[in-house]
Amino acid sequence: MEHLTEKQKKILGFIMNHMSKEGHAPTIREIASKFGITIGPVQRYLKALEKKGHLRHKGGLSRGIVASSHKPWVRVPLLGSVPAGRPTEAIEGIEDYIYLDKDIAPSGTYFALKVKGDSMTGAGIFEGDTVVVRHQPTAEDGEIVVAKVGGAEGTVKRLRKKGGAVWLHPENPRYEPIGGDIEISGKVVYLARKVR
Repeated sequence: MEHLTEKQKKILGFIMNHMSKEGHAPTIREIASKFGITIGPVQRYLKALEKKGHLRHKGGLSRGIVASSHKPWVRVPLLGSVPAGRPTEAIEGIEDYIYLDKDIAPSGTYFALKVKGDSMTGAGIFEGDTVVVRHQPTAEDGEIVVAKVGGAEGTVKRLRKKGGAVWLHPENPRYEPIGGDIEISGKVVYLARKVR
């Protein structure tokens, strides 16, 4: 999938969200109003999104934006943040939505969380990244999971199983493994990073 700029992502997200809520595409004027820009820039953004294969725009029609048929999208709720450090209570409640190619999230229930902390840098997961998690109560040894510790705390760590015990292992030597009452919320399946 060709890289999108931050503004292109926001406009595409608005279009997809509007389609899922209203059952039809927004007009160019509605997009312009939402982002506080004029019609000309909106048309250029639509042309760029069409060129990158994310939608088709039929000129001359009020609601002529059509989601690309070969790029089905899945809307995933962004639920807040999860520590990649010492566990603290994860923030719950939908803050926003992100849109993923159906190939990334083909079936099941997914949610996304912003990463806080540095305990998973060895696995390439940094503060500010967004992890997409497939909701599931179990995972295999070595998989990266989001888990609650002691019933109310959440963290992102690598799952380790040894001799009947379950541990959450950091990927940073500054942190210790976590044991105890571990409840898996889901498996990390995708990582999104904002280019700084």
